[in-house]
Amino acid sequence: MDSPTHVIDPDGEVIIVLQNANSSFAETTEEDVVANGSPHTVTKYDEETSSPTEEPVDAQEDVAADEPDPTEKTSAEEPIEQPDETGPLPKSPDKKCFRIQVSAKHLTLASPVFKKLLTSHFKEGITYLQTGSVEVIAESWDLEALLILLRAIHGQQYQIPQKLSLDVVANIALLVDYYECAEAVYIWTTLWIAALEKELSKAYSRDSISWLFICKVFRLSARFRETTSIVMSCSSSGWISNFGLPIPDQVIAAMNKCREEAIAKLIDKLHQTLTDLLNDSRGCSYECRSIMYGALTKQMQSNDLLSPRPVTPFPGVSYKQLVQKVSGFRSPQWVVGERSRYYHSCLGSSFARLFGELSDSIEGLHLENFVPPIPITLSEGK
Repeated sequence: MDSPTHVIDPDGEVIIVLQNANSSFAETTEEDVVANGSPHTVTKYDEETSSPTEEPVDAQEDVAADEPDPTEKTSAEEPIEQPDETGPLPKSPDKKCFRIQVSAKHLTLASPVFKKLLTSHFKEGITYLQTGSVEVIAESWDLEALLILLRAIHGQQYQIPQKLSLDVVANIALLVDYYECAEAVYIWTTLWIAALEKELSKAYSRDSISWLFICKVFRLSARFRETTSIVMSCSSSGWISNFGLPIPDQVIAAMNKCREEAIAKLIDKLHQTLTDLLNDSRGCSYECRSIMYGALTKQMQSNDLLSPRPVTPFPGVSYKQLVQKVSGFRSPQWVVGERSRYYHSCLGSSFARLFGELSDSIEGLHLENFVPPIPITLSEGK
């Protein structure tokens, strides 16, 4: 048996063999996700076999014989490898595996997934019960995130950073979600999230979706509501993507529905206002209705809102930017009579009065409508 590359517990009975470490994370294009689903969706062990149907755990019998010898030190006090300042740990071109020695007792106490794997009829459990040691194959996890989680599970608090990047925290959330071990990093997650909060993206992006996933895993209700509001309000892609993260389909569908409904409602308001002016149900006089109708028609046409009329799923249309455009419509000004010194004013003589108050943000979703509660909920400091 090859020596471990990382030792969390020198007396540990379990070797986690991490293959294809540091695979791409949350980088799937939206087109791929829409067409093909989530390629990084993970599936837990089932009752019949210890080999899952999908990544990240692949229960092979042995590590391939042609794997290169590990080069890392085997000290139990070895510090966590830090990524290069220019980016995350690189993906090894030869798919070199890492061997991490850990305690079976700690794993089974912290994670019901590990407990099921090591104490039931899975082949890993049978091997462990018969020989007192076992190898567990894991696939594609981020090495740094996995080491941090395992050190937290083993109570090695001095070796856990107090501040992490968004990517690392999201990778830890991916592990916590899969192994169902939020309590193991409860205190640390509070610190990591507090440090990251100032960096919260205010646009629809890979980072905002990563943050949304973190909120979902650690049950951050207020931040989840805020982040879904940002994503729905700022997305102009036509379809909000999960970027390959295991965010519930119901959440993605609800965000897309709310975004489309908000955009459609505002566009309907514009077209209905045109109809009302044309049918004499808005405005105070022929001149008022004619001038406002012409001005609104011109503004809508110049902003691609008239013909052709935008249709769902509104690709290229951001609700936030749409509201800002409409709020910036220039209202005409005119005087009635040759000798009048005052501009005409009535309830229908300005776009602000015709449209009413417009908010450029969509109300966020409530987390409790999509995921069951967990025994612990992180404090959000609010």
